[in-house]
Amino acid sequence: TVIIPNNIIFSVQTMQVCYTTYDLWHEYNTVNTGTHSDVMVLSGKSMPSHPYWYARVLGIYHMEVWLAGDGRSKPLKQHLEVLWIQWLAMVQGYRSGMRHAHLPKIVFMEESNQDGFGFLNPGQLIRGAHLLPAFASGCSVSSLWRGKSLVHPGGQLDNWEKYYVGM
Repeated sequence: TVIIPNNIIFSVQTMQVCYTTYDLWHEYNTVNTGTHSDVMVLSGKSMPSHPYWYARVLGIYHMEVWLAGDGRSKPLKQHLEVLWIQWLAMVQGYRSGMRHAHLPKIVFMEESNQDGFGFLNPGQLIRGAHLLPAFASGCSVSSLWRGKSLVHPGGQLDNWEKYYVGM
């Protein structure tokens, strides 16, 4: 059980993700919910067809919480950081990789999918991801892209149907 005292949650616009490059240099990406918000995490599958999962960060939050376990132990006070994300999924049937000379292609999960949105521990991020719109796929017809939405405040129109993952 997570208890948020006084229901106070703080929102920030940016965070840094530190990572190690292929030549062992330490680098960082800045994740900004307004401009550079695409990230990658390790796939949760044991034998994945693609080693990473991709998400768009919609919100960055931190708060003081009380974590209560089984009810017998005393609740622990802890600082908690979470990312509110929208998941992207690999396009089914699309062949990518060095053997096929194509970049991986991804699409936002359907809004009807209960796993399309979620919360993520920032410690799980590997680094920021560079997503390139697949212009030939056209614009999205999802209702998330029309009218007012928490997903796209201020009338942002970044509504491409599919994206390539830059490598």
